[in-house]
Amino acid sequence: MVIGIDCSRAFVKERTGTENYSYHLISEMLRLITSSEYSFVLFVRPNVIIPQWIEELGNVEVVIIKYRYLWTQVGLAMATWRRILDVLWVPAHTLPVLRNPKVNTVVTIHGLEYQWLPEYKNILQRWYLPLSTIYASRQANKLIAVSKFTKNQLVKQLHTRSNNIKVIYEGVGVSDEGRPRNVGTFHSGDVTAWGIRKNKYILFVGTLMPRKNLPKLIEAFGLINREYSDYKLVIAGGKGWMTEEIFLAPDIYDVQEKVVFTGRVSDKELQVLYQGADLYVQSSYTEGFGLPVLEAMQAGVAVVSSDGGALAEVVGRAGLVVKLGKGFSKRLASAMTKVLSNGQLQVKMVRMGKKKVGELTWRKAALETLNVLVNV
Repeated sequence: MVIGIDCSRAFVKERTGTENYSYHLISEMLRLITSSEYSFVLFVRPNVIIPQWIEELGNVEVVIIKYRYLWTQVGLAMATWRRILDVLWVPAHTLPVLRNPKVNTVVTIHGLEYQWLPEYKNILQRWYLPLSTIYASRQANKLIAVSKFTKNQLVKQLHTRSNNIKVIYEGVGVSDEGRPRNVGTFHSGDVTAWGIRKNKYILFVGTLMPRKNLPKLIEAFGLINREYSDYKLVIAGGKGWMTEEIFLAPDIYDVQEKVVFTGRVSDKELQVLYQGADLYVQSSYTEGFGLPVLEAMQAGVAVVSSDGGALAEVVGRAGLVVKLGKGFSKRLASAMTKVLSNGQLQVKMVRMGKKKVGELTWRKAALETLNVLVNV
């Protein structure tokens, strides 16, 4: 059996969201012992860096598609006619229209967050942006949703057949023995530029954009700042869009000296930031999954989260979940105080977080995804 994979996002230099999903899941899948029974064709863009261990695999062929524009709808579509494939897996939404109809297709849907993009306010873009998701939801042989929440969105909003959707959660990396991989060690010298100390900061990770609800997180931090005056709030992530309100919030809530915007950080820096945090907080209005909460749990950090999108589903009983809506900032501040002031609760949350991480790994996701691909 020949499995084709759209790797256009997997091996880019700077990865977020769907790029991380593609990279980790594809890497774990190719490591599986059962994968040796199949042949894989990885379709990539020019100038990507493929890990050497992948190129050395005897059952993997890397195919460069040299299209700067219309990579999916022309380049990938043509490749399905030129290569012998049994199935094509697209890890992120966009399915080529003019593909070979004899090739079965599987598409991963991460959510309907396009509704939060600034372009979605434009009438024309409101029609255009969802098209790729709608098309994939109706034309793919099988869909993978990264959470039950995302599956329910597809069924209710796009009228996708429920039995055509398989929920496969995202995960974190584990060692060969099945234990979570070490996420790094906090060294004060690594973070001197940000002026933070181990166990003296609250962390948020993600691209700065409206749906992350960061002004409310900063407001909540302001409410607890008098009691926890030696703490800082660290917001790690690159600029997205409509960020003015976010950067004004520290002044509005009088914590301008206590909020640290790191900008985009390297993988190593991110691991260090997780390792040194005393609390991780996810304040989003919605998430298709919410991988940073798992990454924080993997690092042994207690988690407080909103109930936006799939977050309550992912966090479960391993963290404190705060209901969105009127009064959210006060409820969030109360939950943060509850964790920071109770060492025994933190220990319990960390223990439950580690258990949760053991249940949600990239290896498990890879096994389940491979099973979908070979049985579609």
